[in-house]
Amino acid sequence: MLIVTPVDPLASPGAASTLLQWVRSADGQQPDEHGECAIDLLPRDDELVLALPPRTLTWNRINLPRVSGPRLRAALDGLLEDRVLCDVGELHHALEPDGRPGQPVWVASTHRDRLRAWVRALESSGRPVARIAPLMWPMVAAAAPSAPGSTRSFAMDAPSLVHWAHIDGQQAWLASASPLGVSSVPLLEGAGVPPLSALIPGADEGQDDARSLDVWLADPLVVELATRVLQRHVDPVPPDQWLLRAGQTDWNLAQFDLSLSSNARRSQRLRRAWREFRASPAWRPARWGLAALLLAQLVGLNLVAWQEGRSLQAKQAAARDTLTRTFPNVGLVIDPPVQMQREVARLQQASGHLAAGDLETLLGAIDRAAGPEAVTPTRLSYDANGLRLSGWRAGDDQVRALQQALQTAGWRARYDGGELSLQTPQP
Repeated sequence: MLIVTPVDPLASPGAASTLLQWVRSADGQQPDEHGECAIDLLPRDDELVLALPPRTLTWNRINLPRVSGPRLRAALDGLLEDRVLCDVGELHHALEPDGRPGQPVWVASTHRDRLRAWVRALESSGRPVARIAPLMWPMVAAAAPSAPGSTRSFAMDAPSLVHWAHIDGQQAWLASASPLGVSSVPLLEGAGVPPLSALIPGADEGQDDARSLDVWLADPLVVELATRVLQRHVDPVPPDQWLLRAGQTDWNLAQFDLSLSSNARRSQRLRRAWREFRASPAWRPARWGLAALLLAQLVGLNLVAWQEGRSLQAKQAAARDTLTRTFPNVGLVIDPPVQMQREVARLQQASGHLAAGDLETLLGAIDRAAGPEAVTPTRLSYDANGLRLSGWRAGDDQVRALQQALQTAGWRARYDGGELSLQTPQP
């Protein structure tokens, strides 16, 4: 997975001086490599995620209309018309994951033409966008902690309220995510600590004690500035780690006219599920269980094969022992069933009895198989390899019926090119 974000989202995507930050990860959990370069120099990957900086998105909470398709887009325009500062027709909207009609959902909006320009520029460079994700998104109210320090780790799925100081373009910004939305304000030297209402939209100024639950993070390049302006300790987070966080979210802003095909979405879900299963700590017990199951299957198959081999060797030894005890004159044992058949035939001949391979025995078998049918050959050939009959005074169907009758009786019979070959039964 390759996750990219513009260094300056307002810059022209086609300009040679336009740069993107990127991180590449095989499992979606740990960065393999990262950097900053122009679009044409980006690495190639099967899944490219375009991450949008916080100040390029606006967030609104609405009740999801009970319509779909183009009507839903028109309904969103109507609901958001009085909430946004620009023409609603210039915006691209995206709904939060798993939103249900009639229920409150978050709607992310961004400048449509600018987003399309970035998508087209990446596609023109041979790097099509598979998903569009935000770098920050509103938190779920139930995930906010109830005690200071309960979930302060950046790696947690549900941290407390998050504030992130970072560089966007040529300016330092402070973005804040809470259950009330996402805000983004300039981080200016000498401007003082931003009020709570600016950091958490809709918050009551009397809730300053809520800041004790917050997580304060910053790009390493602006840690000193953020510490001076905010007058508090901030933890540095490398940009590649923040990009990975965006790649792990369920948010996908590629909706409506920017949405992917159902096959592409299905492929994305499968790739993401595989990455999570392969690398996520939550799936570690399942991975160990699967490995143990495969190991047990492998050991079991080897054990069964070993037992079958021992059984076959025992049967072969018993056949050799029977041959040498019954016919002590046999010195070299190569194929016990065939050698035993030959020895029995030799004894039958010595005692005046017909052997299975004698001409009289083979002709008798043909006579019994033919029954009342008049199936008579005109040419006959007999040697140690068996009996061959041809020049039949009968149709092919009758001869084939004779062949079937012989095979049913246990003889080896083959009819080909007008010739019927007959041999003794297989030992």
